[in-house]
Amino acid sequence: MRQKYNLLLGILVNVLLNSSLCSQNFDRIDIPYTQNNKVLNLPYTGGLRGGQFSNIDFNNDGLMDLFVFDRNGDQIIPLIKTGQSGNYEFKYAPEYISVFPSLRNWALLVDFNKDGVKDIFTSSNVYPGSIEVWKGKMDGIRITFSRLNFNYGIPEILMFPISNGYTQIYVSSVDLPSVVDVDSDGDVDIISFEPDGSYASYYQNVSFEENLGADSIKYVRKDICWGKFAENSQSDDITLSNSAFGCASGIISGGSSGIRHSGSTICVFDADGDQDMDAIIGDIASSKLKLLINNGTLESAFMTGIDNNFPKDDMPVNIDVFLSAFYVDCDADNVRDLIVTPNQAFASESENHVWLYKNIGTDSSPVFRFEKNNFLVDEMAYFNSASHPLFVDYNADGLQDIIMGSNGIQLKNGIKKNRMFLIANIGSKSQPEYKLTDEDFLNFSQFNEFTGRFAPAIGDMDNDKDLDLVIGDVRGLLYYVENSAGPNKPMEFKAPVYNYFNLFVGQNASPQIIDLDEDGLNDLVVGEKNNELNFFKNIGTKEAAVFIPLPDNGPANFPNSTTVGNIYSNGNDPNTQSGAPYFIKQNDKLLMLLGIEAGNIMSYDHIEGNIYGNFTLKDSKLGNISMGRKVKMSLADIDNDDFYEMAVGNERGGLTFFNTIFKSSGISNLPDANENDLTGLELYPNPAINYLFLNFNKSNTTFKLMDAFGRFVKNLYSGYSNDITGINAGMYLVEINVSGKKYYKKLIITQ
Repeated sequence: MRQKYNLLLGILVNVLLNSSLCSQNFDRIDIPYTQNNKVLNLPYTGGLRGGQFSNIDFNNDGLMDLFVFDRNGDQIIPLIKTGQSGNYEFKYAPEYISVFPSLRNWALLVDFNKDGVKDIFTSSNVYPGSIEVWKGKMDGIRITFSRLNFNYGIPEILMFPISNGYTQIYVSSVDLPSVVDVDSDGDVDIISFEPDGSYASYYQNVSFEENLGADSIKYVRKDICWGKFAENSQSDDITLSNSAFGCASGIISGGSSGIRHSGSTICVFDADGDQDMDAIIGDIASSKLKLLINNGTLESAFMTGIDNNFPKDDMPVNIDVFLSAFYVDCDADNVRDLIVTPNQAFASESENHVWLYKNIGTDSSPVFRFEKNNFLVDEMAYFNSASHPLFVDYNADGLQDIIMGSNGIQLKNGIKKNRMFLIANIGSKSQPEYKLTDEDFLNFSQFNEFTGRFAPAIGDMDNDKDLDLVIGDVRGLLYYVENSAGPNKPMEFKAPVYNYFNLFVGQNASPQIIDLDEDGLNDLVVGEKNNELNFFKNIGTKEAAVFIPLPDNGPANFPNSTTVGNIYSNGNDPNTQSGAPYFIKQNDKLLMLLGIEAGNIMSYDHIEGNIYGNFTLKDSKLGNISMGRKVKMSLADIDNDDFYEMAVGNERGGLTFFNTIFKSSGISNLPDANENDLTGLELYPNPAINYLFLNFNKSNTTFKLMDAFGRFVKNLYSGYSNDITGINAGMYLVEINVSGKKYYKKLIITQ
C-alpha cells in the first residue's frame, strides 16, 4: 500500500509541476558542494573580498549572528549562528537580505537607541562622503528599517554645527569610521578621519547630555584630533603628540604639509581594560595594523603608546593591503573577538585574507590569539575573484559539470597566480552535487600575469561533434582550446592557443559561441568592458572556422560589428560595462541574457535577422538577481525538471545557483506578457524547517501552502516568516494567485 501511495504521489507531483499553471521563479538553490573532502556549510554566499562585520540577532534565538557587508559589490551576507556557542558554525540566510535598504561603501550595525534592535550607520547613496542612519524596528519576528531624517541641514544625513550653519560628518568613500560610545555615556559617537586624512575627528553624540531622549541623535565635533595623533601624509607612519592638549604634526617627507593619500580605517574599543578607548588603525599603504594605546580619559583621549606590528604578543597581522579590524562576537560566547581583512578588493590578497583572532580574555579586557586566516571563506565556494562559470558535461556521464574561469589568486606584492577550476557533478540526473576536483584546470597557471580573468565559452568549432573552448581574458584577447576526444567521450583538450585569430575587443573579453546569423557556422559574440558587444562572423567552414579581427581604428568591417543589437544607447554608462552575453532559445526564438557591471542580468529578444538592428529589452533586472559587480552566468537543466537552472559568478569570486522560468526544451513555460509576473518574489529557505519567509510586493496576490495532492494546508502571508512547525516533512507546493492567475512553486519541508 505504501509503494502504491508513493507511486500515486509521484504521478500527481509530476502532473502539478509540469502543468501550464505551474511556474518556477528565480529562487536560490542549495546544492551540496564538496571541497577537500568536506561538504561546505556556506557554499553559495557569492564569495567574500572586502568584508565588514557586525553582530545582530537575526532570528531572536539569543545568539549573536553575523551581518557581513562586502564592499566589493555592496553585498549583504546574513549568517545565522548554529550549533553551540564557542564554535564558528553558521548558516547562510539570504531571506534577510531584502529587509535591508540599499547600502554602499560601508555599513555598520549599532543599537544607537538601546531598544535591543540594531540600527544601520552607512554611507549616503546621494551625498558623497556622508552618513545615513537607518533605525531598526521589530515587526513581529521580522526586522524593518526606516531612514532617519533630521530637522537641520540636509535632513537625510548626519551633520554637526559649524560657524553659522551645518556641515556633514565626513567619511571618505574608501575609509571606514568607528561608531561606538566613546565617552561611555550611553549614546553612540563617531570617530572618522578628516578629508586631509591626517587627523581623526571625534563627533560626540550629545543626546544624553541634553536629555533629548533615546531615539534622538545630535552630534557636535568635540575634538578635531581625537587622541592627538597624526598620520603621515605619504605613508602609514603615525606620529604621537608630546602633549595631551595639542595635536601631533602630520609631517610628510621634506617637512611640509600636503594632501594625504586617501584611505584609513579605525576600530575603537578598550583594548587594555583600563576603561578608556584605544584604537586600531589601518592604512591604504600598509599590510599591517597599528594599535594606539590611550592614556588619557574617556572625555579627552591621548594616545601615548603604539604597537606598529599588532598584535605583538601573537601572530602579527600581515595581509596585503589596506586593512580593517572589527571587534565582534564570532562564536556567540558573549565575548567579542577580532576579525581583520582588507578594506578593498582591487589590489588586496584574495587567499587566506580573513584573519580571526579569538579573544581568550574578557569582553572588557581582551587578549587576542590567532585562530585562522580563512574565517568563513573556508566554508564558501570561492574562486578568489571574477568567477565565470560554464556548464559542460566534461566527463560524458550525462551530468552537467562546471568549468570555472577566474582572475586568479592575488598574492602579496602584486603577484598573481592564474587559475581555472573544474567542478565535477558527482550527484545524479535529478539531484546534482558538486565537488571541486581540479584547482588548476588545463594548467592555466602557466600563463603570465598579463593575462587572466578567464571567461570560458563552449561550442563545436571544427565540426568533429565534440565541444571546444574559446576563453576570453582581461586584455581582450581569446584562447582557443581544441577538444580532440570525439563525440560522447570525456573531453581531451589540446594545449591552449593564445590570441585566437588576433581577435581583440578591449578589456574583460567574455565570449559566447553561437550561430548568430543562422548560416550553419558558429560565430563569436564577445562582451567587454567598454560598453560594446562584438560580433565576429565565421567566414570559414564548419570544419575550419575563420575570423577577421576588428580594425585598429574606425568602425568594424562588415559583417563584423561592435554594436550588436544596439543595446548600449549610453556608451559611457559605468553600470553596463563588462557585458557577459549568454544565449538560450525560448518559444523557438533566441533570448540573450547579459550580465553587467552593476550586478544585474538584462534580457533581450528580437534577435534573429536583427544583428545590426535594435534588440528589444525585456527585463533590466532579470529575477531581481543582484550578486555584486560583473555578474556572469551559464544555464543548463541540471536536475532533469525541464527547466534551466542558472549558475552565477561575480567579481567577488563566488558561485550561486538559481532556478529560472526558462524551459530547457526551448518552449517557455509562461506567455511573454506574463513572464515577469513573479519577478521579485522571495521565498526562503527551501528546504524549510520551522519558518518560511515570503515576500512579494505585487498587489492582488494571495498565497497558500498545498500538499502534493493539491489539498489546502494553510494560508501564507507576504512580509513575514510564516510558522510551519508541526507540518509533516515532505514535498509541498506554494500556490501564488496573482490577480486570479495561479502559479505553483515546489517547497521541501524537513523536520
